[in-house]
Amino acid sequence: MNISISTPTDTKCILKVGQKVDFNTPFIEDYQSEDIIISIAKKLQIPSDKIFKYLKKFVGDPIQKGDIIAERKSLISKNVILSDYNGVIKEINHYEGTVNISIYKSKNTFTNAYFKGEIVELTKERIKIKVTEAKDFQLKQASTNFGGETIFFKDPYGPIFASQAANKIMIAEVVDVYLKTKAEALGIRGFVTMRVPPQNSDLPEAQIKTIEDFKQILKLNLPYCLIDKQYSKIYFYR
Repeated sequence: MNISISTPTDTKCILKVGQKVDFNTPFIEDYQSEDIIISIAKKLQIPSDKIFKYLKKFVGDPIQKGDIIAERKSLISKNVILSDYNGVIKEINHYEGTVNISIYKSKNTFTNAYFKGEIVELTKERIKIKVTEAKDFQLKQASTNFGGETIFFKDPYGPIFASQAANKIMIAEVVDVYLKTKAEALGIRGFVTMRVPPQNSDLPEAQIKTIEDFKQILKLNLPYCLIDKQYSKIYFYR
């Protein structure tokens, strides 16, 4: 059985098809974007409003270092502008005669996977993961993509210990201020609730859409969860 997650933007996925991942596996390399402006008209010595005639790349096109951005040919010569960067064509300004390239620079930081399984498919937009068993449910809201090992907290007044909570996603009908503060101090990594998620929390959070789904989730008692904000979906799996 497969589950899937959307790939975060402004990042580079470093996973490979066939790779088995867990919560300690580096997943994405963090990048920051920067805009580079290339003066096409000036370099080719042409009027600014004529640059489209000479361009080889257009808005939205990916570009690699060494690719031809623009080219001007004559009977006796050829003037070529090559890209010095990897990135995406962000804007073409025919008033200024420029091309804006959005490039990504590594922050040299990595985020570990928040899911477990075998990578069976990788695209620019989605990652598909093979797992043993899974059930998906619709969400009312989600703050971001996240996931991890689950802890089902059925009694809001019951005891909770660091050994139970550390690095896990709390599944609870409701999380009040007291429980939120205690859970965060014990190392909880996120909240999935039936009622409105805890307020003023810096941790990721999601809300189950219906009480019937929440009851089924508790009954399934699966050890891991994965939240996809883009599709408002949560997977419980093993």
